[in-house]
Amino acid sequence: LRDGVEFVHDDLAEPTVARAAVAGMDYVIHQAAIPSVPRSVEKPEESHRANIDATLQILLASRDARIKRLVFAGSSSVYGDTEVLPKTEVMPTNPLSPYALQKLMGEMYLQMFTRLYGLETVTTRYFNVFGPRQDPSSPYSGVISVFIRALVEGRRPTIYGDGGQTRDFTYVANVVEGVLEACQAPQASGEGINVGTG
Repeated sequence: LRDGVEFVHDDLAEPTVARAAVAGMDYVIHQAAIPSVPRSVEKPEESHRANIDATLQILLASRDARIKRLVFAGSSSVYGDTEVLPKTEVMPTNPLSPYALQKLMGEMYLQMFTRLYGLETVTTRYFNVFGPRQDPSSPYSGVISVFIRALVEGRRPTIYGDGGQTRDFTYVANVVEGVLEACQAPQASGEGINVGTG
């Protein structure tokens, strides 16, 4: 226990671990995932276990523990490469990687648990989240931390493509605020909500 937070390093795909994780909770904010498109392509089975099997176990445990609401970390990757901007919740989905498909399956599981069991659920779809302590040496790091490191070291950042690409960069504090709002927002249950800046 550190700063009022208990950290447990374990496998949420295991039913006993999932049940212990939600025991005594009012709300579950399910952020656990392997959040990497390249890694999901390279190791789809590992990614599936972390992103689908664990989500199902958390849903079952939350239903059985009668928690008030489960908020799930979704992803804007479910939209695919559509050129329509900004992305809106009514757009069709078009997952282009195992990760994107797994996030969409997670959303669908949440909606089903809301319909079948009355478990309140909300998906918060993240765009490109950035903020302090993001590791620029990670191959999966967001471009902002990579650019900042290059600039601090006096190097020119490398831009791939023609430089005309767009991304919705969302500061981590705004994401946290959106997730906390999703815990109690009236009429949000069963919905998928974009958390971005447009």
